[in-house]
Amino acid sequence: MPVSNSTRRISARILQCPAPAEAVLLPCSAYPVPQSERDVLLRAASVLSRAMVSRSKALSHVFLHISSGKNPNAAPMISPHAKRWMPQLGFGVWPARKPPSLWTREDFENLEAEGRLRPLVELVFRITTDDAAKEHARSVMFGAGAVIEVHTRDDGAAYTKRGTQLLLPTIEDAAFKSYPFYFPLLDGATIAAASYPQLQTWLCGAGGYVRESIEDGGVLFLSLESLGPVLEQIGAVRDKDAPGTLSLPVD
Repeated sequence: MPVSNSTRRISARILQCPAPAEAVLLPCSAYPVPQSERDVLLRAASVLSRAMVSRSKALSHVFLHISSGKNPNAAPMISPHAKRWMPQLGFGVWPARKPPSLWTREDFENLEAEGRLRPLVELVFRITTDDAAKEHARSVMFGAGAVIEVHTRDDGAAYTKRGTQLLLPTIEDAAFKSYPFYFPLLDGATIAAASYPQLQTWLCGAGGYVRESIEDGGVLFLSLESLGPVLEQIGAVRDKDAPGTLSLPVD
């Protein structure tokens, strides 16, 4: 298990990433995250995220990613809090993958037995109200594989405008060209294969990016600057017995 309650620390894995950017992953055993892990993982993720925001003097914006077939339990969790969060609907785009499109005959022909069609829609909701609502949304939704944070000096509307300017022109299928905003989706494989200028472009002016990554099995942290000072500040230490692994405090 990645969590050790006795020491109140959690393991993190250093990910391949183009310098000077750095990325780490706080792993979990599954998504949705089991309740026995969720609270500890949330506290550790919060410590690291807040330290990144403080050091960069940035604003933290919270988004909720709903992917058809990957986290179906997450969507119903939003409705009871819609009045408080005032979520704005947007569309998530994987910038290193083929642009989104409707299913084709080829998709069905290549479907293996008991296989799944590729996700058709990647919805992303921006929490548009105050910081308390953003924190509440992150706390409620964490563990469902939906929470994303970006750290930027732009306000939320300006940030999503940048994402739309970058990503909307890449979409050819008219069915996906009318959403209010477009948002970049990144995972460990995308980051590892990217160049530093690509990461800068894809982050749309953000310096930090935090995502519950079902693809990677944990919470992904990406910084365009070295994470060394932040990790040192929160008391993270390298595990001498496990190269590429860190130990982070929970509180």
